[in-house]
Amino acid sequence: MFYPLELPRPRQPLHGNRFGLIGAQQQESQDSRGNSSGKLWRLLLPYLKEYTASSSVHGIRYLADPKLKSFERIIWLLILVATSIGASIVYVDLSELYQSVRIQTTIKNTMYPIFVAPFPAIGICPRNRVNGYKLENEAPYHFLGPNISAPQKELFVRFFTAASDSHLTRMREMSSFFSNATLAADLHLLDGLDVAAVIEYVHLECSDIFSACRWRGNPLNCCEIFELEFTESGPCWVFNSLLSPAMKQKAKESRYYPRRTPQYGEGTGLDVFMRLNKSLIRPNKRGVYLMIKQPQQWSDVVRHVPHESHTRVSMVPRLTTTDQRTRAVSPSVRRCIFADETDHPKYKNLPGFDYWFGNCRSKCHQEYVVNLCKCSPSVFFPVTDKDNFTVCKPSEFKCLYDYRHTFSEERHPLENEYVDNPYKESMICDCFTSCTQLIFDRVFSTSSLDNNDTETEAGTMRLDIFYQSGWFIQYQSNMRFTFVELLASFGGIIGLFLGASLLSAFELVYYFTIGLYLYLHGQRKLDQQPPPVITIPFGQRKITPVKYLR
Repeated sequence: MFYPLELPRPRQPLHGNRFGLIGAQQQESQDSRGNSSGKLWRLLLPYLKEYTASSSVHGIRYLADPKLKSFERIIWLLILVATSIGASIVYVDLSELYQSVRIQTTIKNTMYPIFVAPFPAIGICPRNRVNGYKLENEAPYHFLGPNISAPQKELFVRFFTAASDSHLTRMREMSSFFSNATLAADLHLLDGLDVAAVIEYVHLECSDIFSACRWRGNPLNCCEIFELEFTESGPCWVFNSLLSPAMKQKAKESRYYPRRTPQYGEGTGLDVFMRLNKSLIRPNKRGVYLMIKQPQQWSDVVRHVPHESHTRVSMVPRLTTTDQRTRAVSPSVRRCIFADETDHPKYKNLPGFDYWFGNCRSKCHQEYVVNLCKCSPSVFFPVTDKDNFTVCKPSEFKCLYDYRHTFSEERHPLENEYVDNPYKESMICDCFTSCTQLIFDRVFSTSSLDNNDTETEAGTMRLDIFYQSGWFIQYQSNMRFTFVELLASFGGIIGLFLGASLLSAFELVYYFTIGLYLYLHGQRKLDQQPPPVITIPFGQRKITPVKYLR
């Protein structure tokens, strides 16, 4: 058994009932003398009451609940205002965090094994590079012919002696040549020569430099694991490189190249013994420059290693990877660039090379040289068929020497805010790191050399390059807040403060757009209809009221 009052009451129509509208219409016609704002308010009041009674946002229904007193409705109104303000404040804070700190770098693995990362490419750049006898007695006749004059031979020998010692950042090494105005004026006579080809011809042979080599404690032929490459520091002998076509082919054929090592400590990496015959050593040119770089990298900074020493280089790799979800933001925000983002304005890379921070710097340096001197020296930068500039001729090295102060220093765009620069001329390179970046932190230690280590009296230098530990830290850069996470956070805030959802927002939009339009449209139709005729049955007769017209 049930009672009628226990039955669920039907929900009111979405746009009000007919008689309610009629009542509102009649009331409006009675108050037609009121102002227009009052008419609008009386027109919308039933619709607003309907929305508050059926809204899915918690607390709104109490504003129109007839059971509550006025002060209770005011209390609920204040509560709604306070919770709305709280939700807005939290949302604004999250939005600022989303916009300002979108990328974060965290530690992904503290025990990443070293054999996963390739061993770096080791470049050895002797300060004494040229075979003096070959330069003076063979090279002039080989490149200029057997009938050259004594002034031509002197010009040839003096220029290439100076050019072979220069680096892009140390063009002052050529001051001994350009200080002689007579020789500098005749330099155009050598413009038909390829500077890189001549320097490679007179360069010391591998057997003239290396005495013995060990990799992971096993002896190897030095001339088989080292190859001659040109860098920004001139020609260097490089181990574990991936730049030449032969080494690229080797990497395709062997999964163990570039080389890796699972061991760490002295003698577990590359151990090199070098020697130089005393007849080949020129004054003030003792020792070598050591370069540690990526196998796919063209060049990097060098460090001088002294003569008659045993130098140990302990390395710790540092790998940073970037999550693919960070592609949702621009490289300017994440401060790194993926290798396939070649259309970005900040993408700079040498043609045919993998993108690395070091390759971007080399490309930046090359652009400065081309802009200032209208050519690119093949002894410092690679030459490809895609280049839209010419290779520097010997006479154009005068321009390189004139801008030696500019090429000697590279600055970051933000450096002026923190460091006072006494020189106005410098190269400014704003390079993004690669989104997968591997660098090597290194520690140098040098001690006196025991010649017995090489088992020969000719040993003059020893380099031992190895990993410091069997593990290293892997870092991961990812999105701190994605748009989906921001949306989820916003939904949690709205649910916490107002008990609303996305459907509540759609409901609000609907009520005050489509619903309001239909409500007003229905109201206008009712205004155009005549008032309804009510027939009252009275016994056997029906009485219908009729308006009396005078």
